[in-house]
Amino acid sequence: MKFNKTETEYNMKSVKFLLLTITSMFIIIAALMIVLGFSVYSHYHTFSFFYESAQSGRLFTPSLLCILLGMFLLIVTMFGFFGSLKQSTCLVNLYALILAIMLILKLVVIILAFTLDSSTIHGMMYIPAWDYAADPEIEMEMDRLQISLNCCGSDSVFDYIDVPFTSNHSTTIVSTNIVGPPMDVVVPESCCVSPGGEFCHRHRERGCRTALVNLFSQNATVIGVMGVSVMFIQLLGIIFSLLLARCIRKVKSERGLMSWRIKEQMIMAREDAKKQDDNKSVDDSVYIPPHESSTA
Repeated sequence: MKFNKTETEYNMKSVKFLLLTITSMFIIIAALMIVLGFSVYSHYHTFSFFYESAQSGRLFTPSLLCILLGMFLLIVTMFGFFGSLKQSTCLVNLYALILAIMLILKLVVIILAFTLDSSTIHGMMYIPAWDYAADPEIEMEMDRLQISLNCCGSDSVFDYIDVPFTSNHSTTIVSTNIVGPPMDVVVPESCCVSPGGEFCHRHRERGCRTALVNLFSQNATVIGVMGVSVMFIQLLGIIFSLLLARCIRKVKSERGLMSWRIKEQMIMAREDAKKQDDNKSVDDSVYIPPHESSTA
């Protein structure tokens, strides 16, 4: 049985195309996050490290966090992708609900980030400088952070006291003091402004937590615009999901109504044809009068 396409179906196709475009973009981003996380983790770690980290509680390294976020984004996006592809109102509405919850959480985070003072944000930051020698991935990230932000350690060079450096680490010695005589501290070479010798004559004095807070304060407008842009894309996803769910319900209702009308017309046509056949059989019958008897 063939139905003529209505205006609602054409509208549904347009919304479906837009939602598929948005979800496909998020699927690609999620896949890249997962591949990047696995690539970094396999380069710096082995499976035994994963088991040891799970036992010690140091499970969430940057690469694993990237993998988990990518998998979460991929699972959520699949609801919208397959819901629009299979025209399932349940999956599309579920996708819109999850996006709405994520949008509210991001809005709360952005509001808290702009209302909290610098000291509170400073206390909430976690930079594991003391794990520098225990994890090659943290070593790489700390070196990049210290060079790019011109900082050393979480709060100062004293965060590297008693860190078990080995001969595989590039280190230097910093002579510094707060109260009392100078004290030699072994730190990574990335803490030194001009590395290359056994002793560092000029090191980075600012802690990385302070540097990150200053960076956040200086680029608050840019971060806010980026956050609003991501929220706007999510809002478009919610709107398109709800519109698509509405179009799917309307199209299914129109098809059901049209199918019911066609069935009703077929039943009425059969009844009319049956009546005509009955009338025709009555008209075609031959009347034979009874035989009249004669008396002699």
